Amino acid sequence: MAEIRARAAAQKPSCKECFFGCNNLCALGLDEPCPTFRPDDPSGLVPLRQPSLLPRSPAEEAAQPLAQTA
Repeated sequence: MAEIRARAAAQKPSCKECFFGCNNLCALGLDEPCPTFRPDDPSGLVPLRQPSLLPRSPAEEAAQPLAQTA
């Protein structure tokens, strides 16, 4: 269990690895990575991976009434 915690702590991102921190673009003076952390990559700022959209089944669509516009 302690090994898992140590591994998780070792993989924690730091401001030194952040794109914004490495390029002097960070406007925050925090001691830990902020929610806008993006890894510094040689190819530049890489967009976050978006989750896949999954189609609903017909049963789910029937259970959700359509939003009515006024």
